Amino acid sequence: MQEHNEANYRKFIQQVADTEKVWGLSQGDIWATSSSNEFEDTEVILFWSDAEGAKACASDEWAGYQPESLPVAEFLENWCVGMYDDGLLVGTDWTTELHGKEVDPLVVALDVVQELKHREKTINLEQYDSLSELEEQIIDALEGEED
Repeated sequence: MQEHNEANYRKFIQQVADTEKVWGLSQGDIWATSSSNEFEDTEVILFWSDAEGAKACASDEWAGYQPESLPVAEFLENWCVGMYDDGLLVGTDWTTELHGKEVDPLVVALDVVQELKHREKTINLEQYDSLSELEEQIIDALEGEED
């Protein structure tokens, strides 16, 4: 299961870098969240690398939710940073059984930034001058956690 989650996570990062989009399930301003399978009292906001993955999970408690895309810059700058500040986790490409990897949002952001840089892509960020500046800020924040 763990290896499957890891492979799915790599696919998520690569596809997000490829399409420069992430997908969530939303109903108005409410986004699909789940309780963490790994940590008590922790919420996970779910994101998928494509609309089909999100749509497949739009059942039961999320029956009225619709797939909604976010530009990768907004996901990195607003969502990942905000979720980190709020102590939330990112769930990547969860299955219809609600299994998938739960990741620190800054780790997801760093992996996406590094994949974008690896592909020599540039995206328009609002709060940072470049992907490299964003990458440095994320690394600083993650290193600060270890102190």
